[in-house]
Amino acid sequence: MKITQIPALFSILLCTFSSCNDDKKTTSETISITDTLANTQAVVTSDTATRVYSANGVLLANDQVPDMIRTAFTTKYPNITRSQYYSYHAHADDDLEVDQSYYYVRFNNDGADYTSWFDSDGDWVKTSTKVPGNKNLPDAVNRYLNVNYPGFDIEEISKENDKDMNMYEIKLNKGDRKVKLKILPNGRLFKRKSN
Repeated sequence: MKITQIPALFSILLCTFSSCNDDKKTTSETISITDTLANTQAVVTSDTATRVYSANGVLLANDQVPDMIRTAFTTKYPNITRSQYYSYHAHADDDLEVDQSYYYVRFNNDGADYTSWFDSDGDWVKTSTKVPGNKNLPDAVNRYLNVNYPGFDIEEISKENDKDMNMYEIKLNKGDRKVKLKILPNGRLFKRKSN
């Protein structure tokens, strides 16, 4: 997680505690930062509850996972034995519709970490995994980057697949310029967002 995202995470936590402590009792609260499945999280413990917040979700306890979400995940990925379920909290950089409720599941398969998204009806939306460096991208994608974004540094690469297609989400930066691209494996630009 970038340092700039940590203040936003803590503001979410502050809002949560200010709205949760209506009984005016004094409670002891502890905040710690951890790294779980390659994403920084804040763990907040009070006298009444412990919640784990990632950058845009809340880790669900086993009894909090809706049956339709658990069934959808285990049907799609029957061989996964360890997973973490989250309820999704929208933010401005979302590619998903921010007015819908989503759930995502983090899991490891064959040594790679994955995130699989489901809508509130239990329908699978997409699955993504981090790609370690541009040497693992298709040649056509690297050619597109070299021609169109020379001198940019790659911040992060994810491979996504949904019901219709596979693509690579690539975050680039050059000084103050930031660009987020979605590129198809054949090197064709699908979507671009920049500041």
